[in-house]
Amino acid sequence: MTNQGPAQGSTYSISYLVPEGVDYRSGIDSILKAMDQQMSLWVPASEITRLNSGDSILLSADFASVVKRSIDLVASTMGNFDITVAPVVKAWGFSGGQYRDSVNIDSLMQFVGSQKLPIPEADTRYGLPKGMQLDVNGVAQGYTVDLIKQYLESHSIKDYLIEVGGEVVCKGKNAAGRNWRIGIDKPEESRSEGMFQTIVELDTMALATSGNYRKYWVNDKGQKVVHTIDPQNGMPVVSTLLSASVIAPDATLADALGTAAMVMGEQKALPYLEALPKVEAYLITSTKLGELKVIKTSGWSNYELD
Repeated sequence: MTNQGPAQGSTYSISYLVPEGVDYRSGIDSILKAMDQQMSLWVPASEITRLNSGDSILLSADFASVVKRSIDLVASTMGNFDITVAPVVKAWGFSGGQYRDSVNIDSLMQFVGSQKLPIPEADTRYGLPKGMQLDVNGVAQGYTVDLIKQYLESHSIKDYLIEVGGEVVCKGKNAAGRNWRIGIDKPEESRSEGMFQTIVELDTMALATSGNYRKYWVNDKGQKVVHTIDPQNGMPVVSTLLSASVIAPDATLADALGTAAMVMGEQKALPYLEALPKVEAYLITSTKLGELKVIKTSGWSNYELD
């Protein structure tokens, strides 16, 4: 069975092996809708929208879990992943506005830093310190994938591929009895359907890819300024790293690590990711001549097809 459709500003595609006539689309769609109602910046009455407008609310359990996990991930990524960067992202025009050449960073950075957030507690109202706002786009799709995984496994499904907005988790075999295969896109604006940089086989692992090759502008030095903000200084990242694909035990972690890698750049990201247990990465960079260069962690080849 395959369920597909729009989700979280992108699409989803979920395949799972079940007896004929069994379909879990309604349950999957209810999860996707709940995540939008909790964590989408584009839903006017979502929990995150209300929080960002200054309201104090009773957080849903899943949103509270995302906030807690994200606070932990700030420390483990050495500050390169941070959900409080929203005010700076908006100021630079990265939230659907007009890109700006300069922003008064000092006035905004006082509102950035997850260490300033209160830890959500069960059955208590939650509010943000004045001036702070959240953006969980760097982790919400991964969390949604993990949530759907839990849902399918609660129905004793052992063979599945779950993909939401490009974040993926797989287990078992496909209908042909083979391991699930996932293609990683070539980081090119004009790529055609099925134009993959590489293909991996996964079982019980998650894959997330972050990329900037479609979202950038060129500054007065001819450098690509990409659609990523460094949470530690509030500046857009100038980098030759086009995309970062990360394999990890769960999609939430893979999603956050991919986001952090794009902030770090390849020179810092590769040794950082190499040192993490049960994590592999595939980084695609652009040379000065505009050619693609691939950098991998040592264990990536265990998943990659020849």
